Amino acid sequence: MKKVKTRLHKTSDPYYDVHTYGQGKSPFNVEWLKYYNPIEGRDQVIFLYKSKDTGEICKYRILR
Repeated sequence: MKKVKTRLHKTSDPYYDVHTYGQGKSPFNVEWLKYYNPIEGRDQVIFLYKSKDTGEICKYRILR
């Protein structure tokens, strides 16, 4: 049987992550807030992902 080669780098440039954001670093600043949802009757945690460059909210995630 042949051993399948694994790809070491996601891009053709192996130093892309190191030079842009740092290896293993995220391009987002993550902030969270705790919100009481009266309809469900419990607290929810909302994670806000903000761009490091512009500071705008790029996406969010609600922890239920």
